[in-house]
Amino acid sequence: MTTIPPRVDHKEDYDDKPQRFYVVAPKSTKLKLLKESVARGTDLYDLAGAVLTAWLDAGCPPEFPASSPSPVADVKGGDK
Repeated sequence: MTTIPPRVDHKEDYDDKPQRFYVVAPKSTKLKLLKESVARGTDLYDLAGAVLTAWLDAGCPPEFPASSPSPVADVKGGDK
């Protein structure tokens, strides 16, 4: 078995370009994000990335945000 290598600080030569990766969420969450991305004129990946970035920048709070200014994001399940 191999060991986990120690962290190395490469901030000087780090290229912070956008990358796609997958996350797992309920279908209803994906649908809400998709609807919100259409309402904002962007795509699902860019909106989800912006939300994750904002959450990380806010220090990963357990409740984020407390309330939503978006009527699309506030819709509870069952809306198709």
